[in-house]
Parts: sequence; structure tokens; C-alpha cells
Amino acid sequence: MTKLQDISEIPSEAVDLLEAVGYLDVEEFYETNAQELLAEIVKANHQLAIMPHDPTEENVEAWKMAVSARGAYQGVGESTPKHESRDEEAPDIRNNNESVGADRAQREKEESEEDQSHLFDVDPNLVNFEEDPEVQAMLVNAPEAEPLRSTLIRRHNIAVDDIPEGILLTQCSGEVEMNVLSTPRLANLKNREADAGRTGLMVSRIRHFDEADDEDHHIKPLDKGASKEAVSVSQGVNHGLTPESRRFVRGVLHPEPFRVRVAAFFAMLVQLLLVANLIGMPWLILYGSINEKNMLWPIVGLSSGLFLSALAYLFWGVSARCRVCGQRQFAPKKCLKNRKAHHIPLIGYILPTALHAMFFKWFYCTYCGTAVRLKR
Repeated sequence: MTKLQDISEIPSEAVDLLEAVGYLDVEEFYETNAQELLAEIVKANHQLAIMPHDPTEENVEAWKMAVSARGAYQGVGESTPKHESRDEEAPDIRNNNESVGADRAQREKEESEEDQSHLFDVDPNLVNFEEDPEVQAMLVNAPEAEPLRSTLIRRHNIAVDDIPEGILLTQCSGEVEMNVLSTPRLANLKNREADAGRTGLMVSRIRHFDEADDEDHHIKPLDKGASKEAVSVSQGVNHGLTPESRRFVRGVLHPEPFRVRVAAFFAMLVQLLLVANLIGMPWLILYGSINEKNMLWPIVGLSSGLFLSALAYLFWGVSARCRVCGQRQFAPKKCLKNRKAHHIPLIGYILPTALHAMFFKWFYCTYCGTAVRLKR
């Protein structure tokens, strides 16, 4: 196939500009309309600045005449024999134009034959969905698809994978999933699109202030919904108590209040027995050595109680979590605590939180500071 760079009458800068637009051979160049081609190369020249001056329509026609004079378009796909004379290589321009017209007529005939080739007999073993009334209604509302021309595909460098595959509803084999849109839904969709496209004020919905202030005009208040148990306490729980009191039950209801109480009990018990062992063990040993008494069983009792309470704390004490943040309330964790958390200096956060939950039926979360209640 003859390239544009083989035509000596076309300047090299013009060839570079045409190649930048996508015209590499004389066939695509000659078939394109002169005005469309001029608009494309002028736009490309403004961006790339390949030629010092924008080409004109006369330049494009001269280039096409040069292609026609060389006979390059007539011999696309074939190389010109070397033994031909110069007169044979440069035939009369009028004869070339006639040959070009004949080639165009031949191509149109081939395209029509190609279109006729798509008309084939329907296989009786395949399914024809176009006979379905619902599919016919869908096709009436569906947009029409037009085939792409080969020149357009080559010009814009469109990949084959980017072209959607056309499915023939007259010949379907296997399972085919089809979403048929019914007419009522389509009407509602059109009305919704019309409402969305409406702009400006709706005069019919504008009311005067006199109508709003009229005594006959009354807006019925909304019915008060049922109070949620998670955020509201039962009636009579805080009767006679001020919100500043610690006995005033507040906060969100924990979904497992009994589990939190058990965890608080074992967390409090293990800490009290730990303190009792740290103080009682040395005192019992010292007291037994001074008075020459056997303190073995009290020591065994204290250590056994600490061991059993520690096991219970590991199984049930560390499982209690906050209703909101989900953090373990009675497990030690080295991090910043909330300023609302229950805290006693030199003792920490676990024992005060457990005592508050046991005696007052609510507590502040150590980490998020949310008030969590254990009483409905």
C-alpha cells in the first residue's frame, strides 16, 4: 500500500501533520472529505505547530491532485512496475477521476453485498425472541444501534474489544438473560425525568402569609413515637432524685446487664483478694513465728481464694464490653482514658468502675466516656 511519504509533491511537514492526525496511506487520505480533513489538520497544527502556516483547502485539493496524478490511489495494495514509462505512471487526471468514481461505485456495491450477506435463514433449532410481545415492546422503546464504518474505526484507532457485540434476538442459543422494562415503569421513569428537569419556582405551591396565619389553618402535630428502651429509663426509676446524684440512673441500656454485673463482681473480688494476700501473707507468717502457731491453713485459704478468683476473672471478668465503643471495661490497657472515667489515684480505673457499676447500676465507659446503665 502506497504511503503518503512516497508522494514527493506533498511536503514532509504536511506528511507529518497528516500522520499525526491518523492518515498514513493514500487510501484513507483520498477518501476523506476535504473540508473535514482541513478542519482536523488545522486543529492538530494549532496544538502541535508542525507547519509554520495552517494549510488551506487549496493545499488539500493540490495534495489530492498529486495523489491522483501519481496514480497511487488507483494502485493501492499493488506496487507500480519499474519498467512502466513515465507517461504510464502519470495518466490523465480526468481518466483517474473516472477510475476513482468507478472504484467508489465498486466499493458501494461491495458494501451493499456485505449488508445482504447478513440476511440469512433462521435456524429452527434456535429461539426467536422478537416474537415475544414483551420483547417487541422493549424494542419499540430501545434506541437504534448503527454499525461503525471501517474508515471511522481506523481513523480513531478503536480497538476491537471496545466495540460492543451485536446480539441477534432472532437466533439465541442457550440461556439468555433479558431485562424487559414494562410500560408503566417506563412512564414513571419519564415523569421522574421530567420532574428532575423542571427548574424554577412552582407557583402552585406558593402560599401567602395571610393563609398561614389564618385560624382555620391548623397543622396537626406528628404522633409521638414509642420511647426506645435503650435511651429512656422506666418510669419511677429516678423518682425523687436529682440529676447531680450518683444514684440517678442515666445512659444507654446495656444489652447484657447481668453479664456486666458478674464481670464487675469478679474484677472487684480479685483486686480485693490480691490486696489481702499482699498484706495478710507477711502478717500471718510473722504472727505465726512470734506466737509459735501454725498459720498454714489461713495462708492456703488466702492463696486458694486468690487463685480461684483470678480464674473466674479470666473467664467472666474481662468479657464485659462497652455498649458504644466495644472496649473491655475490666481489663487493663495502657492508653489514654476518658476524662469522665471513674478513677482513684494509686488504685486505677478497674476497681472504681466495678464498684460504681455494682452499687449505682450505671457507669461511665473508661475509654469513650459514654454513660451505660444496667437497669431498665
